[in-house]
Amino acid sequence: MTSRVLHLVSRLQPGGRGQTLWPTMLALADAGMAQSLVLMDVRDAPQARLMLPVGVQLHEDGTARTGLPAIRLAANALREELTGEAALAVHLHGLPAGLLGRHVLRGSSVQAPLFFHLDNETLAARLVRGLDRSAFLVQRDRVEALDATGRGLPTGLSAPIDPVYFHTPRAEAETPLIVTTGQPGDLVYAQAFVQLAVMLTGLRPALTFGWIGEATPAVQQMLQAAQITLLRGADATDRAQALRRAWVYVAPDATGLDARGMAEAMASGVPCLGRQVPAYRALIVHALSGYLCNRNNDLIAAIARLVEAAPLRHTLGDAARTRARHRHGHHRFRASMLLAHGLPPVSVPRSAAALVEPAAA
Repeated sequence: MTSRVLHLVSRLQPGGRGQTLWPTMLALADAGMAQSLVLMDVRDAPQARLMLPVGVQLHEDGTARTGLPAIRLAANALREELTGEAALAVHLHGLPAGLLGRHVLRGSSVQAPLFFHLDNETLAARLVRGLDRSAFLVQRDRVEALDATGRGLPTGLSAPIDPVYFHTPRAEAETPLIVTTGQPGDLVYAQAFVQLAVMLTGLRPALTFGWIGEATPAVQQMLQAAQITLLRGADATDRAQALRRAWVYVAPDATGLDARGMAEAMASGVPCLGRQVPAYRALIVHALSGYLCNRNNDLIAAIARLVEAAPLRHTLGDAARTRARHRHGHHRFRASMLLAHGLPPVSVPRSAAALVEPAAA
């Protein structure tokens, strides 16, 4: 089944919608992404046809309506697009589209992330409250992850990711290796990882599991009982070497305490899985750079899917590494720090200019 990005657009304005519609569609088209466009006002169709990049499909039914009938028509069109093909993401351009898209997607089985294209951050905060999926605010100069509380998502990272993770080449182990990074004495985290390992016993091909870093005697005993290998993780080089052989990285906790370990795994090009908690939603865009799962059964299904499909692992791993580089690389951190102090990032090397551009979701 073909995957695509869906756009629901309020009445068109000069420059698109908030001046982010056409730049977004062009960027995705340049990347080879299939897209569909649903207009809330069919009177915009002639203008849209002139501006659409190659490969973008315009949803049309030839019915010209206004008011409530037009809203119902747009809602049905969006539902049709969602059921017809796998949706990687849904972009909602303008407040009317944001309200309608939120209504259609809320509680839907389609777990595609939502991108709200709005100039008003207060409105965006209200729209994302209570959402059961990843959400992002798109503005002309930035793309920002949002929590269900309406605030920016914390990542738990206070320093950039060591370059060794970005520079260590991938070399997957011969046997599927599922890894995590836990705190040495965190029995609750260890128990969650052990439970996953036990539930995956008997899967073919057979899986191996690794715990990166130190562990107290109590945690070691728990890991050994589940045949989970303790991998060296004393420093960044050790952890990078362990991660380069991993097939999948899992953060099974419901607290988000492993944000640093997950960010390092993403920087190493490992596809990552985590719970639907703020710290992990800030790192992973569901189905684009990893998977966010609420239940153990969902985590198990995602692991099985990744183990069986090498192209999917490599695609998600590459996307995760790119996202980590833009969000947590040294040059981005340095530029962000200078900008936060009102200083231009002039000292960032020219060769790293791509890392200073606004991070794409």
